[in-house]
Amino acid sequence: MKYWLLSFPGIAVVALSFISIQQNSAPVVKITAPKVATFSWDAPVSYSISVADKEDGDSKFDEINGLEVLLEVRFIDSKGQVPSANQPAAPDEQGLAIMRSSNCFNCHNFNSKLIGPSYSDIVAKYPLSAANVALLTKRIKEGSAGIWGKAAMPTHPELSDNETETVVKWMYKQAANPNVTYYTGLDGVFRTKAAPADKKGTYVITASYTDHGLKTTPGKQRITGRDMMILQSR
Repeated sequence: MKYWLLSFPGIAVVALSFISIQQNSAPVVKITAPKVATFSWDAPVSYSISVADKEDGDSKFDEINGLEVLLEVRFIDSKGQVPSANQPAAPDEQGLAIMRSSNCFNCHNFNSKLIGPSYSDIVAKYPLSAANVALLTKRIKEGSAGIWGKAAMPTHPELSDNETETVVKWMYKQAANPNVTYYTGLDGVFRTKAAPADKKGTYVITASYTDHGLKTTPGKQRITGRDMMILQSR
């Protein structure tokens, strides 16, 4: 808000001018399938996700890049604590948040080959060690070629050394957790575990999309929208 002082003989008038500041709108993310919040053991579960964002567009018009839509699939056994259906989903861990701010998902998937190798294949080829963390950090930062075929890994000068190392350490951490995995895309299929001895457990699936900010300031003021569904065993 700005002020102007207007002077007339014997009269002082203050004029006010209101300047509206454009705000980025949060994306609306919705898990549209499965329709029923239950699952069977050792069975496929098909999922679908819709995304609508005021600035980026709507998935129903093919305006949302499906590679930027994530589904976290988390298994919680009978001893674990299941979140409330009304409880807000937890924000991304730092490593994942950095990956979403870059172009990682344009070339890599979590469990299957895309343009480049999957994250699970990368950590399987390079077991966790200080030397391999340093090696992968260097390759992400500086790029590489001829290691996984003809596709070249581009450089990532927009990431600091610390950010790149954080990404690599998160990849190892995620790969070491058998109860959490991620899928990219607006639709797909994941498979549930074989039934444990007590035949009890819950799946919490969380869909998310991080927008691109305002058209006037792309890449800034980005907001992540989420939707969570709790699946109980039949």
